[in-house]
Amino acid sequence: MDLTQCSKSELIAKIELLQFELDQLMKAINGPRSERLVVINPDQSRLFPEDSTETQEEVETEIVTKKVKKKKGVNQPKRQKMPTHLPIEEIILEPETDVEGMEKIGFYESWKFEVTPPEIKIIKTIRHKYKDQQGTIHIGELNDPFPKTNFGVSFVALMIIRKFIDHLPLYRQVKMWSRQNIQLSRSSMTDCVARVAIKLQLLFELLRILAMQSDYLEADESSIPVRTKEKRGSTLKGCMLVKLAPNKKIVIFDYIKTKKKTNILDALKGFAGYLQVDGNVSYEAKGKEDQVTLMHCMVHSRRNFVKALDYQKEKSSYVLDLIKALYKIEKSCKKDNLTTEEIYQRRQQESVPILEKLQSYLLEQYQPNLPTNPFQKAVAYMLKRWDGLIEYTKRGDLLIDNNLIESQIRPLALGRKNYLFAGSHRGAYYASVLYTLLGTCTLNGINPYRWLVDVLHRIDNHDVNKLHELLPLSGYQFQDN
Repeated sequence: MDLTQCSKSELIAKIELLQFELDQLMKAINGPRSERLVVINPDQSRLFPEDSTETQEEVETEIVTKKVKKKKGVNQPKRQKMPTHLPIEEIILEPETDVEGMEKIGFYESWKFEVTPPEIKIIKTIRHKYKDQQGTIHIGELNDPFPKTNFGVSFVALMIIRKFIDHLPLYRQVKMWSRQNIQLSRSSMTDCVARVAIKLQLLFELLRILAMQSDYLEADESSIPVRTKEKRGSTLKGCMLVKLAPNKKIVIFDYIKTKKKTNILDALKGFAGYLQVDGNVSYEAKGKEDQVTLMHCMVHSRRNFVKALDYQKEKSSYVLDLIKALYKIEKSCKKDNLTTEEIYQRRQQESVPILEKLQSYLLEQYQPNLPTNPFQKAVAYMLKRWDGLIEYTKRGDLLIDNNLIESQIRPLALGRKNYLFAGSHRGAYYASVLYTLLGTCTLNGINPYRWLVDVLHRIDNHDVNKLHELLPLSGYQFQDN
């Protein structure tokens, strides 16, 4: 761009954009990164503030005022009640002096959590053999899901929960057990994780079918590095396509190898209904199908206006206030425990007028002929996806954003930061099976460790025609092992 040929208004716009980009860079380096609508001191990220005329006395007065205000609004902290299901060990302390002849007038109590290191034990199983008079051998039956290993069901279940929910790679678990002088083989542990995934893959496939039969699906993709022979000595950027059926409380982690458009569309093949996604253009082809209605995420549109606050504060704040009003309505629907029909009616009465006001304002502000800037980018992004953003108002069981699916992706994101990569495409598929089943447990309020132990004891002898009984969905029936 030749600045000598620019008009004064174009130069001003360019300077404002450069100043905005500099502020964003300084904030990324020094300042807090948050989407909350908090007013930040514009000098906070600057090494040398332009205006430092405040006297020390004024600064101290301001600090004292803030401290006083803070004290007025804060209640005394209260300790949480102690859990009732834990064993209690009582210790009684008497004064060191001789209390004989004294009158006991009361006592003080203190409650503390204490912990002992995780206990691991060895189960020795003896199977007696008998021979009857006909020479037939009889031996005690053993139900062992992991033959020829040193690991029992409860140990394997704990190992998987620690890796896929608590984000502890197997090599760290090996170190944790070694501190208790217990030496374990990481290769044997890896093999057991694979065995569990193989045992549970039919449940995974059944959940995938049920999710795709839903008429409302959220979709988002997340990368996962994979070591393969295709890229010797390095990792391939693999991809999990995460699909969540909010109305059925099922989340599916589909390993599709890469984020190619064809892979994403293949993973969504056969779905019909409402598909809620972010701004990825790969989903647009799916939205063009006759039986698919493409929805978009309000949070993704909101983020762009949060970024534009430093550039165009007044206009961006106005848009953010309208979006905030929409979320207040959603919060009130949840608080009032409304039915889907009641939610629909409230959205029509309260949300639709706000959305109409928001659209009208965006159209007024949209100026495609001017040099691009953060605020105009945010406006253009939102207007382009407007039809998908307002679709949620047409049914009471649709959601305003994709926050639910993003919360389910978080364990995958945290996990890959710890275990770094999957060892192969097959390993990434096994991870998708376990993330799916454990994530669905979480969505349905089921203890994932307890469910995993229960299912591993039952699945080998369970009727294949009744596999749905083992799915971690609402109403799951545990059996005593």
